[in-house]
Amino acid sequence: MVKLTKIFMLLLLFIVTTTGCFRSEPLNPASSAPAEKPAPSTGKAAVPNRLTVWTHYGGIEPMADKFKESYPELSIDIKIIPYSEYVGAYLQALADGKPPDVMMVDSTDFGNFSAIEGLEDLLKPPYQAGKYRNDFSPSLWESGMSADGSELIGLPLSTAPTVTYYREDIMKQYGFPSEPEELAKYMEDPANWLHMAKKLREHNIYLTQWVNETVQLFERSEGIFDRKLNFMRYNEAFHKAVDIAKKVNDFGLEAHLDVWGDMGRKAVQDGTIAMMYFGTWGVEQIQAWAPETAGKWRETRLPFGLYGWQNSTNFLLPSKGANKEMGWKFIEFAVTEYSKEGLSGAVPAYLPARGNAKELAATNSFLGGQKTYALHEDLMTRVREFPSTPLDAKAQEIWESEIASGIEKRLDTKQIIADARDKIEQSLAKEKQILLDTMKKK
Repeated sequence: MVKLTKIFMLLLLFIVTTTGCFRSEPLNPASSAPAEKPAPSTGKAAVPNRLTVWTHYGGIEPMADKFKESYPELSIDIKIIPYSEYVGAYLQALADGKPPDVMMVDSTDFGNFSAIEGLEDLLKPPYQAGKYRNDFSPSLWESGMSADGSELIGLPLSTAPTVTYYREDIMKQYGFPSEPEELAKYMEDPANWLHMAKKLREHNIYLTQWVNETVQLFERSEGIFDRKLNFMRYNEAFHKAVDIAKKVNDFGLEAHLDVWGDMGRKAVQDGTIAMMYFGTWGVEQIQAWAPETAGKWRETRLPFGLYGWQNSTNFLLPSKGANKEMGWKFIEFAVTEYSKEGLSGAVPAYLPARGNAKELAATNSFLGGQKTYALHEDLMTRVREFPSTPLDAKAQEIWESEIASGIEKRLDTKQIIADARDKIEQSLAKEKQILLDTMKKK
């Protein structure tokens, strides 16, 4: 792996400029993470009966309690770090040589850890995680590998699709398909989605918040770089994505509202925004914004025939953790045993844990009694996860800026994407070469 000291400042720069730009899937959507910073490690010798777990997810206490049933003398110290701070805290702890025993990392941020020293290769003894390879989808397993693809540094706990939330009553009122799969089938054709957006706009109802949102849906099925750091978005799929976004811009189909702001939330409440695209945590968020709309929302797959990956939750095992043996036991238990009991609606990464009858039968009253978990499992059979790289965060920032600028200037579609590609390649040339040179030496 790349030496931590060689690229540490580069990674910190990425964090400062990009952290907080993405929303991730909570392990337990009903839990809220307290704004608590981790206690600094003392650097003392290993304490056999103590395990430290750092996370930005809420709701892992039941998992820890279940694990302790097999180790009643074990003390598990869970530190929950705000999402905007956790990557920096993890990297600093690794750089200082005083990390926790276990770290939980979201796939959106995984690239920050994929090319640094300080993490155990779980394929090697004593872990031998390779025995579980066939119990994960190939794409999800691959997403936990190091940047050069040679080491397994992350073992996934759960994974999640990106889905469409829509107002069923509004679709029905204006004569559009209102049942989940019926609507999804209708929206596979961009012309149908655009027709629906135009018709509803006449009544001050919108299917998208901003011009670039439709491009972001395509981003959920394709990363920016492959393992060799080749740019991956100059293709027909993204030509289609930008073409759709250009039509949204030309016809004024965007709401110009951000649902995370006061005006956007009001638009969710009064039906001005009738369609949103989130991870499966979205239902809890919509319910918090607009509890009075209970029963009016439904969930289905993405428009344009897309199957998008929202994120996954990954366990990392720091090499300088004080209790690596117990840390690995905890990870192995959580992924291969605890997940079989259900993960509060999240889809287990471990394939033998899927098909939980209780989870599949669960209904969501806010979504009109819809069996949403069953939909999520079905979608994850078609979603393909993709690798993260240390360059992703900065590249994504450039990509979004260039796409927005090109659409605003009404440039040719292929030119917009080519300009974004070229700007990314030029801006990250030095960092890219460092990574490529290091991987060649392995």
